[in-house]
Amino acid sequence: LLGTGLALANCVLASVGFILQRKAQLLTDAGEETGACPMWSVGVALYILAAVPDVISYTMVPQVVCTTVACFRLVFVTFLAHTILKELVSFREALGMAICTIGTFLCLVYGPRPDEIQEDVLVEEMYHPQVWAYLAAGLALLLVLLAAEHADCISWCTVSQNVHYTALPLATGVAFALEKVFNTEIGFIKTPDDIQGLLQAPMWIGMTVSIAALGLTDFYLNLRAATRMPVQVFLPMSFALSTSLQFFQSIVIFSEFSNMSALDSGLSLVGATTSLIGAMLINPPRLSLLGHETLENEVEIDDASSWRKGGKLISTYDVEP
Repeated sequence: LLGTGLALANCVLASVGFILQRKAQLLTDAGEETGACPMWSVGVALYILAAVPDVISYTMVPQVVCTTVACFRLVFVTFLAHTILKELVSFREALGMAICTIGTFLCLVYGPRPDEIQEDVLVEEMYHPQVWAYLAAGLALLLVLLAAEHADCISWCTVSQNVHYTALPLATGVAFALEKVFNTEIGFIKTPDDIQGLLQAPMWIGMTVSIAALGLTDFYLNLRAATRMPVQVFLPMSFALSTSLQFFQSIVIFSEFSNMSALDSGLSLVGATTSLIGAMLINPPRLSLLGHETLENEVEIDDASSWRKGGKLISTYDVEP
């Protein structure tokens, strides 16, 4: 229950933080800057603080449960946007909210439970040996995607815009999913008790550094995407890919369903899939925007919810509701 509570706490903190930042931006645009700055600061603080329960929850709760709760974040953000920012909710979004909520409920009730690992069972190496091969393949793929994305930095290399539209969301999704592999695996590693123990725990240090490095890579790619492709395309695509990869990791790499009954496994998988489908209904990728420049202050009538970015903050690319 503690791990699930932490996952839900991340959902609440990140959503409230994002809404406060958006509210502050709207107040600034309206010329009411007096309370905008403190509100924005609180929103940023909450958004950063949300990373703490997120990291801890992945060490305590099966990955499929954390990922499903992450899908539910879009429901909570949409609800807050409607109640606090007075955003209209379309029928498609309301349907997506209902579907995502049902899916999240099924996964939380019937989903896998964390392994009961006692202190003397904690290991100093990878708890799941198959993770090595998966990480090798995943990191190799990430390097290829990063190379393709940055190929235009070489003067003699010309890369099609379609390559960026493909490589950027793929790289972001892969980086985020691989980060969660280390995040989950470190929960099975014995945590050093002191400085001396830290020096004798290279695996724990390596995983901590990997989590930080991949987290920074994900953050960098999000900022890069904000200037290179429409947010309404990038974020739904990267979110769908990272979520799908985490479902794959949960089932194949970490075998989180291996000790469950066929009924519970089926209901949990249906719940996880339904949650993702609902999330994508709330914020589907608008592929029609690819190849079109967005004019400053341009607003489309059906774009009332386009600023909702799956709970992620992209402050360098702002679309008015």
